[in-house]
Amino acid sequence: MAAKTADSDGGSMTPSEPSDGDDRSDRDSDYESDDEEESPKASRRHSEKLNIQWTGYARRTPVILFCPEAILAKKAPKKTVGERYHMTYKFGSSECKIVRNIFNYHGFHEVHPNSSDFNLIWTGGHLKPFTLRSLTEFQKVNHFPRSYEITRKDRLFKNIQRMQQIKGVKHFDFIPQSYILPSEYQDFCAAFLREKGLWIVKPVASSRGRGVFLCNHPDQVPLDENLIVCKYIANPLLIDGFKFDIRLYVCVTSYDPLCIYLFEEGLTRFATVKYEKSNRHIRNQCMHLTNYSVNKKSDDYVKNDDPDVEDYGNKWSLGAFLRYLRSRGKDTAALMMRIEDVVIKTIVSAEVPVATACKMFMPFRGNCFELYGFDILVDDNLKPWVLEVNLSPSLACDSPLDMKIKTNMMCDLFSLSGVVCHDPMMRTLQQSRRNQEVTAKIAARAKKERTVLEKISDRRRWKIEADKRLNSDDVSILDMKQRPQSAGSSSGSRPGNPQPRGMAGLNSEEIKILRRLKEEDQRKGGWVRIFPTPDSWDLYSWVFSCFT
Repeated sequence: MAAKTADSDGGSMTPSEPSDGDDRSDRDSDYESDDEEESPKASRRHSEKLNIQWTGYARRTPVILFCPEAILAKKAPKKTVGERYHMTYKFGSSECKIVRNIFNYHGFHEVHPNSSDFNLIWTGGHLKPFTLRSLTEFQKVNHFPRSYEITRKDRLFKNIQRMQQIKGVKHFDFIPQSYILPSEYQDFCAAFLREKGLWIVKPVASSRGRGVFLCNHPDQVPLDENLIVCKYIANPLLIDGFKFDIRLYVCVTSYDPLCIYLFEEGLTRFATVKYEKSNRHIRNQCMHLTNYSVNKKSDDYVKNDDPDVEDYGNKWSLGAFLRYLRSRGKDTAALMMRIEDVVIKTIVSAEVPVATACKMFMPFRGNCFELYGFDILVDDNLKPWVLEVNLSPSLACDSPLDMKIKTNMMCDLFSLSGVVCHDPMMRTLQQSRRNQEVTAKIAARAKKERTVLEKISDRRRWKIEADKRLNSDDVSILDMKQRPQSAGSSSGSRPGNPQPRGMAGLNSEEIKILRRLKEEDQRKGGWVRIFPTPDSWDLYSWVFSCFT
């Protein structure tokens, strides 16, 4: 895609000069510009004005950066970049107000759900394999194929259970004892007889607390639908006598190689009735469930209308919760390390099936990214438990605190995912024109051959065809003899094509991955990369050993 020149109201859209250490790969088709380049200082100055980052080989690929501060402060929209490239988005199975506001603010315009000319599609469910396979390199979607491996409650439990069997229960003991019904009903009954107490019943594929209830006997569980029954955690950590859970936002930008980010801020959601351990209030959802969609209907729900007060009402920020614990002498650093550990292990448990699906259905490595909503319960021993993982976490902004946290999170998410500044119509028109030219050339060549062959006798035609077959066989044999044994290997570097310092021994694809990881780190905003880190191999190599 050719870079666009400056106009009167903004900076230049051309990249900076290539650095001395940049490498070159035949497969590194990062939408390079063929236009003349301006000076690096001027380019950097204009890039700052135009909220873009130059990425890829020789920094020729512009990526748009999203600005949450300007949205929250209600400043003038930053539409220059989006409008110049005619960038577009569309919704799939569900729409989202905050996503629409962010894109409109940055100069995108919405296209019809059936249109194929888009830069990003935001959907509440998974795309069909045909749609995934038809994505071009600059297009993005907010779900990986088979990411339901950890968002469906039954699949989450089965993947964690498999890791428990391979690596030991003590390393994957962050989900309660669970049984999938009706297939494991007898096992559930046997467990209940061994250890009586409360159990919590959930549909395997629901959200927002729908269909969830507590029971204290197997006879209370229906067997005509797919459910998961889990041992109820009876010793939750309480704040002022109320039960709570934590909503964490986790982003995966790649499954092969695995790259996980945790957003620096989250939400602490409180029940509206004080917690009691007795079975008298087993049916009181506002005591035992912390879902916002359940408790907001309660008359006791306290709403916070001040975004700067983060520790008031039934919804706090994660930061306010950690400050509260520190004021009580709790080790919040150790708690967050344990939380990061369970998040990483949860995603690792489903890495193989998701990465396999990505190889089957994703045409380009950067087509997909994922936003997960992890619901974490902390018990009175400061041990984190994974209650569930949400495929499409709620982005509703019912309070100013919601608006502040989710706007920052979503803007930084889109910046992190790397939405390329590319006119979606240009690629389509170029492909159509190229296809038409190729088709016309093939038709003209075929017509010419038919005309020539019609003038030749059947015997002569047979001789020509035989000669063609013979010549092609000779060429194939010659190619096989001359083809070096290392041909087709992607490992190692090409002779005469030196690699940048610090990248010796890496092939072109690995260098490209490393470069993109560094570029993500520069635009991550409030996202913190928790995997990989300098300590990842020491901490988790034993987990990955079962996959090799």
